[in-house]
Amino acid sequence: MGISRKHPFAARILRRWRGLTGGKGVRDTDRRTVVACSGGADSVALGCVLSAVEPKPVLAHVVHDIRDEQLAMRDRDAVKALAEKLGCAFHERRVSVVGLAGNLEANARSARYRALCEIASEVGAGVIVTGHHADDQLETVLMRMMRGTGVRGIGGVSPSLEMGSRLIVRPMLEITREEIEGYCKVIGVGWVHDHTNDDVGYLRNRIRHSVLPMLREIEPEVAGRVSKLARSCRDTNKVIEHVVRDGVVTSARKERIDNGEVWSWDRSELRDQPEAVLAELVFVYTGDALGGAGADSINREGIEMMVRGIKSGETDPRVYRVGPMVVHVQARSVVISMAGSSASCEAGQERSSDE
Repeated sequence: MGISRKHPFAARILRRWRGLTGGKGVRDTDRRTVVACSGGADSVALGCVLSAVEPKPVLAHVVHDIRDEQLAMRDRDAVKALAEKLGCAFHERRVSVVGLAGNLEANARSARYRALCEIASEVGAGVIVTGHHADDQLETVLMRMMRGTGVRGIGGVSPSLEMGSRLIVRPMLEITREEIEGYCKVIGVGWVHDHTNDDVGYLRNRIRHSVLPMLREIEPEVAGRVSKLARSCRDTNKVIEHVVRDGVVTSARKERIDNGEVWSWDRSELRDQPEAVLAELVFVYTGDALGGAGADSINREGIEMMVRGIKSGETDPRVYRVGPMVVHVQARSVVISMAGSSASCEAGQERSSDE
């Protein structure tokens, strides 16, 4: 298996991996890394590239109970064998998500990341890398567009995020599946096929098998171009977030009622704000006041109803449920509080006297 850090594909990934984990100011020896390796071409290529640096990464494999046991063990064994060839340590975890309330895919994803963080903690790694690539990004952006989204949603999968004391990084977001498989063939390494990706009962798989072939026929470079669009939208959203934090959040009156944080403004302060700013305020409140809890339940329809309510000329009190929060819009005030808390009710009642 010929793996060289100088190969253009490998060099591109290593450059991005270093850039996402501190840049030139951090030595490779201080970037102890766990590779989330499913056995597919993307994570296999990622593991191979990172095995060319010291210290070598740990290859981590998570076994879900949502797959056929025989196929799951096949994939686990393939990753274990790859780790041996590369001279990397191998760790595995089993997670059970079948029967849990909520979305099965979301539950599996959460369990997978928890397992990866546990492994990273055990081996003393501060970085976890995943094999998300440009085609994954394309699928994500299309799904969000279909469901309704704004600039934040078009930003797609983030190249990095903090999860507790661990940093999750995705250095292949602008590399296509075709490039990845081509690299695997060049270095002579195989990969396994996950048959759950063939189940068109999932929206992502329907897009992958029905929509993407047509898009590639029209524009072969669509995955790479949409990945760059996503990057541009993430940059744009950072600017919007700065506007929210430096202006809107700074002017908010904040108080705690029953352990719930309440933010309020004179309605006139918010009415003339751009819709994008008011939409981002929802996410900033969720992150700052709720620690990110409930962010997955925020939808575009709820945001748009709230924005229309704030900007309208109506003076009758209205209440909007937006994901994990409640927004009280009254004649002269706007109050945001956590849904389901007594703080939400008290916030509306306390300010109703000034209407």
